[in-house]
Amino acid sequence: MRGKYTPRRAGKRWLEGAPAYVLDCFDNKGKTADRYTVIFGKEFMVVDDGIAWLSLLDMSENPFHPQGVGMSGEYKAHEIAAFRYRAKHHRTKWSALPELVQKCVKQWAETD
Repeated sequence: MRGKYTPRRAGKRWLEGAPAYVLDCFDNKGKTADRYTVIFGKEFMVVDDGIAWLSLLDMSENPFHPQGVGMSGEYKAHEIAAFRYRAKHHRTKWSALPELVQKCVKQWAETD
């Protein structure tokens, strides 16, 4: 990777009230079980062999339920950029995410 990669956060109106480590939020309106996607920023970025990797969480409306979904993943920066471009019409505000989804994001990010 040439130069230093810095992921760009979604605009203020999308992330108002969100923790600083949240890069972007998406809601596919229930098309899949992992309805909500939250992408994490540079605080969780890992560079390995010159390739930047970003973390994300895919969650259902209640990720803590035994039948709920709460999966983490890591993708190359260019894959995240492509996803964000393709899913731009699914972008949602942090404040529109269910309380349990917000709790899951904070718990995942703030737990050692």
